[in-house]
Amino acid sequence: MRQKSRQMAFGGMLTAVSVVIMALGSIIPLNTYTCPVLCIFLTRPVLERCGKTVGWCYYLAVMILSLLLAPDREAALVYAFLGYYPMVKPWFEKLGPVKTAAKLTFFTAMGAASYWMLLLVMGAEAAMGEGWLMTAVTVILWDVLFMRLDWMLGAPVRKKR
Repeated sequence: MRQKSRQMAFGGMLTAVSVVIMALGSIIPLNTYTCPVLCIFLTRPVLERCGKTVGWCYYLAVMILSLLLAPDREAALVYAFLGYYPMVKPWFEKLGPVKTAAKLTFFTAMGAASYWMLLLVMGAEAAMGEGWLMTAVTVILWDVLFMRLDWMLGAPVRKKR
């Protein structure tokens, strides 16, 4: 029982840190992508110390609180669409020779969905007519950023002791 309490407390503390990071994301425009990536990195210690159950709870809590409290909606949507990647990364690693293509397909689909949802949520109907070029550029940059993220996350998560 004591171990479960420690795990939940650890996950809760990192959730609070992540929500603060997401809330501070609107200070500098570049933080739109930096803050979600930092929060994704914080998923790693939660997974290593507490396991996937607390990891999924961490992701859901940060996602919901970011969507409610973070002033930068784009950063919150980026986290909502890719914050769970450290939990599914081991599955991609098992794919063998097609893992890079599968990851790129995953990142591209999530990038396009996130960008178009942002356009719909923010009410940017004028940009939607000529938005295909901007969508393509954004998705390419998204792929580069998140392939670097995948590389920095490194090896699959260690098994819980």
